[in-house]
Amino acid sequence: MKPSLAVLGCGLIGASLGAALKRAGAVSRVAGYSRGDDARIARDAGHVDVACASAAEAAVGADFVVVAAPVPAMPALFAQLRDALGAHAIVTDCGSTKHSVIEAARRELGDAFARFVPGHPIAGSERGGAQSADPDLFRNRRWLLCPLEATRPDACDSLARLLEATGARIATLDPALHDQVFAEVSHWPHAVAFALSAAIAGGGLAEEALDFSGAGLRDTTRIGASSPALWADILLDNRAACLASAARFRASTEAIVTALEAGDRDALVAIFAAASRWRNRLA
Repeated sequence: MKPSLAVLGCGLIGASLGAALKRAGAVSRVAGYSRGDDARIARDAGHVDVACASAAEAAVGADFVVVAAPVPAMPALFAQLRDALGAHAIVTDCGSTKHSVIEAARRELGDAFARFVPGHPIAGSERGGAQSADPDLFRNRRWLLCPLEATRPDACDSLARLLEATGARIATLDPALHDQVFAEVSHWPHAVAFALSAAIAGGGLAEEALDFSGAGLRDTTRIGASSPALWADILLDNRAACLASAARFRASTEAIVTALEAGDRDALVAIFAAASRWRNRLA
């Protein structure tokens, strides 16, 4: 018998997950919940089967519950789940940070915490909302599971089998290492893209930059078009690791500025060459 799914947060990630699993025929029913209109939009588009009035209503009878809401909203959602979850329901999240999410789940889920599998799909877009949902969003992308010592192995295995139906490549990562790594590869890079965009927008050539920019600026700043509120929350939630990344970035920037001020071409070439060697290894 196919399992049933509850998606709490029917934005881009949640609605895309519903769409992917429904298209694959991997679930019998998808119940969605969102504070705004996303659950209704996802239902009307066929990404979920029913739009529920509360997180608890969506979770009743669900075999899997996926919390795909912004990280600051997760503690309240976990609290609503505690009395609604079935005895064997497996819970996961899609948060970009793990420490605070895990602590909220530990505090709010009670005995169900053993069936909570922290997760993070490495997929997304600068566009958001259920209207941007894409059933292929996760195909050939990593979906990280970050189980704890308290996590039941069978819960992790069952969730991995379900998520494989999206086309994602399932991998595991220690949750503490997760937050450090993603400060480097995602959280601080978003801050850099926002900062570069803000610097150009605040200069005297902002309009000319729009008229004459090419692929280089578009590629470099693409993620600077992402949700400001979402990324402010993510950076604040992973503040220590992001500040460590920021310090290294500041040192690199200052080295470039110092070499430029001195007219030191050899120093610039050395800095750029080291950066280029690493970048050329990036798949």
